Amino acid sequence: MSRKHLTQIFKQKYDITPSEYLNQVRIAAARQLLQDGSAIPDAASAAGYENLSEFYDHFRKQTGMTPARYRQIFADNISRSVLDTPIGPLRIIASQDAVLCVEQAERESQDAGAQADPIPADRIITGDSSGKLVKDCETQLTEYFAGTRRVFDLPLSPEGTDFQKNVWEHLREIPYGETRTYGELAEMAGNKRASRAVGMANHCNPVLILIPCHRVIGADGSLTGYAAGIEAKKYLLTMEKKYQA
Repeated sequence: MSRKHLTQIFKQKYDITPSEYLNQVRIAAARQLLQDGSAIPDAASAAGYENLSEFYDHFRKQTGMTPARYRQIFADNISRSVLDTPIGPLRIIASQDAVLCVEQAERESQDAGAQADPIPADRIITGDSSGKLVKDCETQLTEYFAGTRRVFDLPLSPEGTDFQKNVWEHLREIPYGETRTYGELAEMAGNKRASRAVGMANHCNPVLILIPCHRVIGADGSLTGYAAGIEAKKYLLTMEKKYQA
């Protein structure tokens, strides 16, 4: 098919263009490398960037900070673990003061609802009191998937632009078991004409489930994209409806 037709179909299904999606994939890969301590040029190169200026530009747009600042955040006093869930393994990252990230862990993809291989307890890396936040997050997520928790009460500190943070705050206002369209979320965020920009901020949410970007759907009721996959999004919405009853 033509590039124009591909872009049109891709955007209808995922609410972003193929090039925007590719940038998200590249920056997500770079973020993981920076979290693990890789040098910035190495992370950029491994993520497919030949031009550092372009890498910095894309990184700032998606995270609201420079790669150096992002790398520093994860340099000290960080705890992390990998939690098995019905939608696959989730990586939890926390500082001493707040949960920074809940993201899909790197592993071969699994169908939602399939049981994942057990993660050994020694995968948790603790530092001072931050280890407790990781464990508290594991506990609350486990309760959520069991249907016994609808609201999370953990301190969150997602890194992003002011606009992104505003959108993420409004995402947390969407009640358990309910959904909103991108247009409705844009109106909640104070600019009903910014549904596209709101959609991009929604896609860049670094704290899955706790900031419920899965509760945002297309105007026609379609599920559109989700960082952990469409099947995972469908699973979460179906699960919430089930336990809401």
